Amino acid sequence: MRTGLAAGILDSWPAIQISLKSDVPVPKNRDCEVPITISIEPSFVLVGEQVTLSCQLTDSVPSNTSVLWYKMEKGRDAPLCFSSSLGGVVEQCQDEEQQRIVGHWQRRSLLLVIRHVQSADEGTYVCAVNSSVVTQEAAAHLDVTAIGYKPTFDKNLQEENMCRYTCRSKQWYPKPEVIWTNYGGDTVNVEAKTNVTWSERDHFMVQSTITVPCDNVDVVCVVKLIKSNISRSGSLNEIIAPQSSTCTYKGTIRGSYEKLEVMWVNHQGEDLSSLAQTSILQEMDNIFAIESSIEIPCRQPPPSFVTTDREHSPQIAQQSENNNWPWIIYYLLLIILPAYLQRQNGKCGCSGNSPK
Repeated sequence: MRTGLAAGILDSWPAIQISLKSDVPVPKNRDCEVPITISIEPSFVLVGEQVTLSCQLTDSVPSNTSVLWYKMEKGRDAPLCFSSSLGGVVEQCQDEEQQRIVGHWQRRSLLLVIRHVQSADEGTYVCAVNSSVVTQEAAAHLDVTAIGYKPTFDKNLQEENMCRYTCRSKQWYPKPEVIWTNYGGDTVNVEAKTNVTWSERDHFMVQSTITVPCDNVDVVCVVKLIKSNISRSGSLNEIIAPQSSTCTYKGTIRGSYEKLEVMWVNHQGEDLSSLAQTSILQEMDNIFAIESSIEIPCRQPPPSFVTTDREHSPQIAQQSENNNWPWIIYYLLLIILPAYLQRQNGKCGCSGNSPK
């Protein structure tokens, strides 16, 4: 609640403002030093963030100077905080139970902190000082920005192979514009029907539609804040579910082995194990349960999951998914055929050395 001092500011301080703007000349010292400097931090303020306005007083301003922060409003200015002396008690002028706008001293600067910034906080803020030595005010404009949601993009088939594209987005501030372009960024030469509405909850909401031939898919909807040059876009590609370019293969092996190892190999026999994720599910008394998975481009032939130990050749392991028997047979032949040929060559050698 306001105290009597804060409530009286509404009636007493405006008379000083009038004298500042009309009758009373602004005193300056010998160096023509301006006694007030206003800054805003951060300079770019988004809805929901916090901003601090600083009214810094030079050393030439005496300690008994009263300082007032107010916001310029239509009809009547709204006081925000007031202090009757430098570093003195700061009278808060807000009625809110949890004050979003609070003033406090930091050395010779009266800070005005606005928490949870709203679009209604945009406007001109004035810091006014008054004493027997100096009477002056300085103003700064606070710009507030809300970057809306990424536009949604809908396509509806019309008659004669024409399609209507609809672009929607909300939570924008200040009022945005809608621009239809191609993927190269050039403006599309077609009439758009755009509707921009306002609500306290959703800020500015936009809906824009164009109608073009259905074979024209080179269309992008851009919602843009002109002053800050911030934009978000939606396009037809984003409503088409992307197809996965990789395939996942899984393999499992169970049994009792010594020095068991598993590996993935491609159709050329190259080891792909570095691409796999392998885990031992059970290891007790040389009984193993091993599961492994690998992800490779779908355009490549499926890999094979093989087991091996350090003393014997690889063997085809059980595959739980993506079984490819032709590839398994191929690898079996690679393993069996050399042994068969070696055996046949041995037989031939023996028959050649036998006595007649």
